[in-house]
Amino acid sequence: MPEKYSLDTALNKKKLKKRLQGDMVEYKSSMNVLSLSKFMKKYRTESVYYGRIEGDEVQLFYHRAKKRDGGSTGFYGKMTETEKGCLLEGSFRKPLYAYISAAVLVLFTLLCALGTYAGGSVKGALIFLGIGALGVFLMLFDNHKKYIKMYLDKLDD
Repeated sequence: MPEKYSLDTALNKKKLKKRLQGDMVEYKSSMNVLSLSKFMKKYRTESVYYGRIEGDEVQLFYHRAKKRDGGSTGFYGKMTETEKGCLLEGSFRKPLYAYISAAVLVLFTLLCALGTYAGGSVKGALIFLGIGALGVFLMLFDNHKKYIKMYLDKLDD
């Protein structure tokens, strides 16, 4: 589930953008599912923050070295100028395609479970339901939020 986040920093909007752009690798997501795979392959031996800044909108993700973590939790936020500096507000959530993939997995395992149950195997139906629940848990669970949150909290230093 999306988690709200807010950071009030003394940096003005221009300095905050410059700091974010200096610390992250520019990556613009596309409809091509292989583009993220190519990006992960390029940075497979190093941990990097990646994403993009378009206007006041910020998308920030974290890639751990030697991991395939393309559907991990990211920060989606917006910068707003304040009297004291800049306010960065947004939420931590998964990319939309991660939620769609989880929904497809649930539907597929439910259909398999119903078909198996209709065929007379209660045990088989329960196994399919267990596989679906485990798959959704593995797809939607990750611990990248803590890395991004630590990074954002240190922006004000």
